Amino acid sequence: MISLDASLRRLIVETGLVAVNHGFITQAQTVLAALPHLSDNQQARTIIEATLLIGLGNNHAASVVLQGNLSSEAQLLRRLINQSAN
Repeated sequence: MISLDASLRRLIVETGLVAVNHGFITQAQTVLAALPHLSDNQQARTIIEATLLIGLGNNHAASVVLQGNLSSEAQLLRRLINQSAN
């Protein structure tokens, strides 16, 4: 397996976030599937995963991913999920 440097992995993750924002669902799903290989930072990976899941319309899975996460980012995402449910 070819190892990617940190800047390239970050660019791929950012591309996934852009993809979900612009409706490129297949590309966003691909980045979501590769996410465990793109970030060693569990906290960041959790937030990114939840963000991608929300963008893909899977709020329930995003809520599950965020369980137990008390960060301000997780709280913001929970508010977003709750607002979209109303």
